[in-house]
Amino acid sequence: MPQDLLAHGQLQHSATDGLTRQLAGGIGLAAAVGFGYFLVAAFSVRLVLQPEGVAVFWPAAGLSSGLLIALGRRARWPVLVGVIVATVATHLIIRDPLWAGVALGLCNGAEALITAGLIQHYFGADFRFARVRNVIGLLAAAVAGTSVSGIGGAFIYRLLRGPSAAILETWQHWFASDAIGIIAVAPLVIGCVSVVRRPSSRSEVIEGALALAALAVMTGLIIPLHHEPWDDLFLSLGCFQFCCGSPLAVDRLFPRRARSWFLWRSSGRQSWA
Repeated sequence: MPQDLLAHGQLQHSATDGLTRQLAGGIGLAAAVGFGYFLVAAFSVRLVLQPEGVAVFWPAAGLSSGLLIALGRRARWPVLVGVIVATVATHLIIRDPLWAGVALGLCNGAEALITAGLIQHYFGADFRFARVRNVIGLLAAAVAGTSVSGIGGAFIYRLLRGPSAAILETWQHWFASDAIGIIAVAPLVIGCVSVVRRPSSRSEVIEGALALAALAVMTGLIIPLHHEPWDDLFLSLGCFQFCCGSPLAVDRLFPRRARSWFLWRSSGRQSWA
């Protein structure tokens, strides 16, 4: 009898410790996501389109979606809380009302949940870019997530900015900027989490570091230019090629004709002037 009581007490203590560690891990993840999301969002709000106020490029969408895809359903609530808190803080800093920050935070969180949920439903928890089907799947999930979140964002900005923020135009800008963020950033986040879980060889690490450096330089040159969000979307497809790391996928997704048209779109437009 005393041994049974002792075993029961140890079991309860172990369960309490496990719950405490899980709670602490969730709080830590939420804080890390919120801090990273806030830093990226604080940069993006400096590049807004007037009069709607939507950012030209929203890489924070790729951060949240990529983390949810890589970490799975157990990270759903920490990531959602971190995204909402960071969005509220960002909009308070630029002097938007509290309700707008909360509403936009819910839209951003729903976008990440939809994108990651579709990936996990159709491709499972261990998502990689080893197949062309997976690459197309991420593109489709990004389109679905940003399309839905853009509806909420368009109506919120209409209430916030008034008639000057046309709903359809705002939705288009939201869709383009968030899709760019997911396509360009989510593969990097997924790859980084994969490297942490399964350390790669030195040659793979060097190759990945060079690709990241090239992507960083490309992004740094693109962002300051004044151009339309749709041009950014085509450019982000080029960034996506770096992230996937699969020449076969690039050849199948972007045939020779498509790549020529992409280059024309990204370099021949006068709006870059």
